[in-house]
This record gives sequence, structure tokens and C-alpha cells, in this order.
Amino acid sequence: MMKANVNTVFMKAIALAFLPLLFCITSMQAQNPIGIGTKYYNSFREWIITTDDDDIEGYLRMRWTFNNDWTAWDFEIGDHFGTIDMKWKDQPDLWEIKCDGVIVMARTTWPGDFYHWKINDGKKNINWNTRYTSEPTEWLTDEGPDGFFQVYTYYENDAREWVIKDELPENMSMAVKMAMIFMALHFSTPHK
Repeated sequence: MMKANVNTVFMKAIALAFLPLLFCITSMQAQNPIGIGTKYYNSFREWIITTDDDDIEGYLRMRWTFNNDWTAWDFEIGDHFGTIDMKWKDQPDLWEIKCDGVIVMARTTWPGDFYHWKINDGKKNINWNTRYTSEPTEWLTDEGPDGFFQVYTYYENDAREWVIKDELPENMSMAVKMAMIFMALHFSTPHK
């Protein structure tokens, strides 16, 4: 009888030790962006990011607002913090996105074409394009074994609110997702 009690106490101790870890893992996964909208009606300098968890919200905002500098941005989604920077001044076809120790490069597929991008995290290349070149209100990846990602305007011809459809593998970094979201927003909205 004593041996059974010791085993029960030991199993409860193990369960209690791993319960906080399980909670942390669950909360880390529940931070996928599902939408993004401007914070202010008439400005594209600051955005609010909604996630699949009602208690977790994020932001994307211009770093140097008073200088009207569209080349440097910061974002936060739950436990994820990151930066988005144009790699070289006056060359908007190359951007660097950093988040959680991952560095992603976003480069135009062809010089001067801001509706076709190659997103690279050092392991994979993702093609990120508008569905229709003449109307950049819907952006998507190529469908394939690595999943699918899409960003489109919530209301037709209104670039202030976007829906995010994320069917990428769970191990896809937030840096990759934010690279795609940012390219869609930045090159589909007026800079005001």
C-alpha cells in the first residue's frame, strides 16, 4: 500500500512540473495573425494585428514617424518582437526582417516590380505575389507542399483592413509571415 502511494505522489509531482510547460507551449502557438487594420482612419503608419487568440493583439508601426521614414518598422505579436528595415536607402527592392533570431530577406523577383517577391529565411524560398498585377488587394504564395499564405483586403478597394489566411506549417517563423504581410501592406497602400 505504501509503494502505491509513493508512485501516485511521484506521478502527481511530474504532472505538476510539466503543466506550466504545456501551458507555455499552447500559448506560444496561439499567436497566429488573422487580420491587420490601420490604427487611425487616415494613416498607414500604424497597424493593429489581430490573432487567433482574442487575448493577444499586436502592432506594426513606423519606427521614425516624425521623420516620415517609411524604411524602418517595428512589430510585436504576443511574445514575438521584430524589426523590418529597407536594406539599402533608396533601394526599396530589398528588405530585412528580424524576429526571434531569424533573419528573412525579401527581394523583388524582378527589379522595379513590387508585386512579385522572393522571401528567404536561409532555408526556403517563398514566392509572394499579387493575384492581379493591376489590383494589389490580394497577395498569396504559390500552393505547394509548404502550405499556403494569403492576405487580402476585408472590403473591396479599402486598404485599411486586411484578412490573413495562414495555412503554413506550424514551424514557419513569425519573421517569414511578417515579411509577407509587410510587403503586401507597404506596396498596396499610399504613404501618408
